[in-house]
Amino acid sequence: MKDTAHTEIERVCNAIYQAIFERRLEPNTRLVESQLAKALSTSRANARQALLLLAQRKLVNIVMNKGAVVAEPTKTEAFEVFAARRCIEREIIHLVYERCQAEDLQTLRTHLDEEQQARQNHDHFELIRATGKFHLLLAEIADNSVLLDFLEQLIARSSLILEKFESHGNQICQEGHHVEIVRLIAEGSREEAQNLMDQHLSEIEQVLNFKKKIKPADLSEVFAPFINSQ
Repeated sequence: MKDTAHTEIERVCNAIYQAIFERRLEPNTRLVESQLAKALSTSRANARQALLLLAQRKLVNIVMNKGAVVAEPTKTEAFEVFAARRCIEREIIHLVYERCQAEDLQTLRTHLDEEQQARQNHDHFELIRATGKFHLLLAEIADNSVLLDFLEQLIARSSLILEKFESHGNQICQEGHHVEIVRLIAEGSREEAQNLMDQHLSEIEQVLNFKKKIKPADLSEVFAPFINSQ
């Protein structure tokens, strides 16, 4: 496969991933190749390859006689994903404690400003993106590519879990927790930062409502921001 084809498939894959990450796509949404190709200005072959890649990451299911659908997590998977995140993100905090430099702290503080701006602007999707990105920034500072890869997949799966099972409105990371985690890291309070991350993830998990119903999405509307931003 030519490099240009790889690049285009990666673009389509990233757009679908980002739509899941930002909770623009409901679990069990049908991802029809022709509709994806039109929405993302690509070919059906590229859309098909992107869906196969996302199926490997457990973000898409390929269903016989139905095609591709956004993965729909179960109650058991919800508990397993948050348990995995607590383990991984506790280790990430440990590595951040060992490797964090002054410029890394500034990056985190700048990001907190972006979160605050999204809150003030009532920009729902930007706030979801920013609060999820905070966790990924910590993983980047930890400088462990395997943990970062795992966390990227787990956060996207968390988005599907919250979209399916959230209790009251769209649950988003509490503002104070992120600020306090950065403060604790800056002070060298590793164990306190780890414990707060555990609490932070547990509180998000506690809002899950396993009786919530979901609704279908319009793919053209979902992917419009990703086309317009190119």
